[in-house]
This record gives sequence, C-alpha cells and structure tokens, in this order.
Amino acid sequence: MNERQNFSMSQSEEKMYDLIDKLNELWEVGLHIIPGHYVVVKSKELSKIINGFPDAVSNEIRDAHVILRKKDDILQDARMKADRIIADAENERHRMLNESSIMRDMEEKAKSFREQVIQECEDIKMKAFNEAESVRLNANEESIRIKDGAQNYAQQVLNKLEQNLNQLYQEVMNGQQYLNDLRNASDFTQQHK
Repeated sequence: MNERQNFSMSQSEEKMYDLIDKLNELWEVGLHIIPGHYVVVKSKELSKIINGFPDAVSNEIRDAHVILRKKDDILQDARMKADRIIADAENERHRMLNESSIMRDMEEKAKSFREQVIQECEDIKMKAFNEAESVRLNANEESIRIKDGAQNYAQQVLNKLEQNLNQLYQEVMNGQQYLNDLRNASDFTQQHK
C-alpha cells in the first residue's frame, strides 16, 4: 500500500505527489552517464512535469507565496494600523481624562454650590429665627407695657372713682348732717315756742 493512501489528500496534493512520482520514474528510466552525478532524460517529459507543478500547487500555497512576497507591505500596513489604533486609544484616553476632569470640576462646582445654598439657607433660617425671637421679645415687652398701662389706667380709674365716691360720701354725710341740723333746729324752735 502506498504511503499516500494512509491519509486523505486534496487534489493539489495528489497532483504534486504524482508529479514527484513521475520525476522519480524519469530519473530511473533515464540514462545514467556518471552514476549519482548526471542523468540524461527526455526533455519533453521533463518539461511536462515541470509545467504541471504550478497547477499542482494549491491556491493556499500560492496565496502564502504571494503573502510571503508581500510580507513587508503587510507588516508595514499592520504597523500603520497598530499605530492608528494606539493613537486612537491615546486620543480616547485623553478625551476620557478630559471628560473625567470636566466631570470632577462640575462635581466640585455642584458641591460648592450645594454648600453655598445650604449656608444661605442656614443664614436665612438663623435670620428668620432671630427676627422671630426679636418679634416675640418685642411682643412680650409690648404686652407687659400694655398690661402695665392697663393696670395703671385701671388704678387711675379706681383712684378717681374712689375720690368721686369719697366726695359723694362726703356730700351724703354733709347732706345728712344738714338734715340733722335742720331737724334739730326745727325741734329747738318748736320747743321754744
């Protein structure tokens, strides 16, 4: 059994092995002039074999050969793509750093503004509390003044009323005294009559 039959091959591989076999046959049937050094073969047969090699080479091998020839171009293109990717990544990193810097600035400004608003609210609250306390104290003082004023007024009214009552009482007493004096005088005149 042939060594090639142990595994399955592509058509291009089979063609290649067939051409190699034909070269070996040509070598064996050729005229060996100096054994191991020169062999005379039919040029037409050799030409057929040599011309069959390009057809036997698979597309992958041809593509690989083209790629090998173009490897410098491919490497240069790959380097350029890599440089472009690195530059894009660097630009993206700078953009993200700038955005994070802007975000940090905005957060700091928002924090500062929030603290300022809180402080202003605290100031307004303290001012309102102080004003309310001042109004309460003023109202307290005013109520004390009004209460004192009312008590003084009431005292004055009561004093005036007391004076009036005393005066009235005095007049009543004087009237009673006068009436008593009149009665006594009338009794005296009637007794002396």
